[in-house]
Amino acid sequence: MRRRLRTRPLWRTLVEAIVFLLVLTIAILSLERFDLIESLSGRYRVVDGDSLEYRSERIRLKGIDAPELNQDCRSVDGSSYACGREARDALRKLISRSEMTCNINSTDRYGRKLAFCKRDNLDINREMVRLGWAIAYSRHISTYMAAEQQARNERRGLWAGTFETPEDYREKHRRTEGSVTSLEGDDD
Repeated sequence: MRRRLRTRPLWRTLVEAIVFLLVLTIAILSLERFDLIESLSGRYRVVDGDSLEYRSERIRLKGIDAPELNQDCRSVDGSSYACGREARDALRKLISRSEMTCNINSTDRYGRKLAFCKRDNLDINREMVRLGWAIAYSRHISTYMAAEQQARNERRGLWAGTFETPEDYREKHRRTEGSVTSLEGDDD
């Protein structure tokens, strides 16, 4: 015995889609209204490979960790290069004086807002990891692990040579310099 499948009327599918989009819009607006999610759109200034400034407010890219601005790494031939500055420059190129939107949902222990940022449809956080100029900060979220693996496999950016993880670099310099404020940690 064959059963005949009933097709759903197009109008019903459209009504359900409209209701879904309406509920989603209300949910997002509610999150913003009650300060559970904050969205900042505009032009940002790059501070380093994983930090931005928006209207004098410090914003840290969530889920990634880039070399400190004064950190050096080793290239394949063993020579030293300023990987912290390279990471900053890579982020500058990604942003390229364009408008961006950062969705902020928390702050770190230094009071910086933690954000996922996009320029058009480009996920800036993911792209920094994919290009090899930041590592996935997997201690807190694993969102960018696949992008990191791709950068490792293709030996892009930091992965083209050797480097000390930014977290280890900060910890070592805190102990030797005795200063926590000179190298603010990336605590997302």
